[in-house]
Amino acid sequence: MLFDSLKSTAVVTTMIFFIIAASTTFSQILAFSGTTDGALAEIAKFEMTPLIAVFTMIAVLLVLGSFMDQISMMLLTFPFFMPLANALNLDLVWLGVILLISLQIGLLTPPFGLLLLVMKGVAPPEITMRQVWAAATPYTLIVFGVLMLVVFVPSVATVLTGAMR
Repeated sequence: MLFDSLKSTAVVTTMIFFIIAASTTFSQILAFSGTTDGALAEIAKFEMTPLIAVFTMIAVLLVLGSFMDQISMMLLTFPFFMPLANALNLDLVWLGVILLISLQIGLLTPPFGLLLLVMKGVAPPEITMRQVWAAATPYTLIVFGVLMLVVFVPSVATVLTGAMR
């Protein structure tokens, strides 16, 4: 049993390392090819307000969260999000908290939220996926409420960092 556990751990760890390596390579290719700068130039044409840009970032993470894990989402999107945040002069601590909460909500987004699948895997066999979704819905709504609180009252996310300065 111990050997099987170690083997499973090694497989998962290897997959995560391959995802990180591929995402790092992807980020470097984006940077070297100028794709990030080109994408930012195209986004600038839309003349988005900072709030619309933040809501767009949240929406992207919620959609990706339906079928990707958090590390993959961060490594895929942050090379675009961070330069955009800098261009819009967003508070990076505030944005970081928003993005982390969005990543968490994305893992609970049906139909393929990874946390939903984990909950189904540890639940007794008679529990259906619909019951898992129903059980996760109140938590998801509460976390979404916290996300909206952080978006519209930024001091909730930045009060501690402001006190350290």
